[in-house]
Amino acid sequence: MTRPGQPAGFKPPRPQFSKPRQNAGQPHGTARQPPRVNGSAQQKHAQWLARADEAERSGDSVQAELCRQYAEHWFRVSRGQE
Repeated sequence: MTRPGQPAGFKPPRPQFSKPRQNAGQPHGTARQPPRVNGSAQQKHAQWLARADEAERSGDSVQAELCRQYAEHWFRVSRGQE
């Protein structure tokens, strides 16, 4: 059925529900990659905690939590609990 003002045979475009959204919330294809941290497990733990503090001070609570999770991972690695 056509609406007034539309040409005969007009079909509105169908939504593409099957296509995954790429980088939702990220500006133009820039995926956030965690920065590399070098050193022993204890050093990595301390460095990730420092990065979490930096992120918290800058107001990025999501990044801060991500860094805390990496820090916890390296804490467990240093204690042999993994």
